Amino acid sequence: MMSHNRQWFTFKNEAGQTPELFIYDDIDDWFGVSAQGVVDQIRNVDATDINVRINCRGGMVFEGIAIYNALRLHKANVHISIEGLAASIASVIAMAGDTVTIAENAMMMIHNPYGWAQGDAEAMRKTADVMDKIADSIAVSYTARTGKTIEEMKALMDTETWYTATEALAAGLVDQVDTSIKAAAHFDLSMFSNAPDSYGQVQGQSESVKPKNQTVASQPQIDSVAIADLCRQAGYAEKTAAILKAALSEAEVKVRLASYDQIKNLCQTAGFPDKAADFIKDDCSVSEVQNSLLALLTSEDEPINNALTPKQQGLKPTTSAIDTQAIYSRRNRA
Repeated sequence: MMSHNRQWFTFKNEAGQTPELFIYDDIDDWFGVSAQGVVDQIRNVDATDINVRINCRGGMVFEGIAIYNALRLHKANVHISIEGLAASIASVIAMAGDTVTIAENAMMMIHNPYGWAQGDAEAMRKTADVMDKIADSIAVSYTARTGKTIEEMKALMDTETWYTATEALAAGLVDQVDTSIKAAAHFDLSMFSNAPDSYGQVQGQSESVKPKNQTVASQPQIDSVAIADLCRQAGYAEKTAAILKAALSEAEVKVRLASYDQIKNLCQTAGFPDKAADFIKDDCSVSEVQNSLLALLTSEDEPINNALTPKQQGLKPTTSAIDTQAIYSRRNRA
């Protein structure tokens, strides 16, 4: 429901200026940049050009694909600028640009979509088939710009491929490398398998893209009231003290709160909804929760020890449908 979708991105459409869309948060229809939010902003824009500035680690696949299509279908020329990170579905959104540039200290990442399955073997196979189809649709977005085949792009997605700016240019993912942008914030990239250590947690909004009349401090100021309000609105007021103690920025708080909802969904899907509170209390990462839930799901599969007798195994002894001893006893008496 859109009433709950808070717009954590910026759209500037000032008279005489090229409209600018800043995607500086996860792609998410609840806790980040949603497709509906983007469409609402650009639908009535009557301009020759739109600049889209990206620093995003990814998010919900179908929300991202919808944003990609909305930008592709807009009558304006769309100019994409990757200013920190365009990872996962954010790299697909970047492919919507009529032109795509990347800062020389920025990066891109492509990989296969993630999912969660529960059920019998047939349900697992169906989920895998769906994931393959989603991967195909993502690969198509890259082939249109790079000229590579779907098979070539899927091979790169299989290995979770990270690109520096020069590598992205060589691969045909971008058209131009721009000068460096000073990084100020960071993302938690622990969810990815091959995130470069040298890149780690450094990319974020720069001084060059701060809204006008906003002072850039050498040290980020923590707005405790705003953070407390974020926790309350998200339904995790009890985490306010711990989050303030961790001195997280507002952007980091939004990511942390989003991970709590993801943990709840994972526990609900796995059939252990009562475990979510403890995971959230301990500030477990999503990957840690996934591993714990997998261990819980497999721990119930107890093998049968065939060396034990039924009585030793606690099984009820079977009884014969016909009492042959009684029959022979009656015959002998006769």
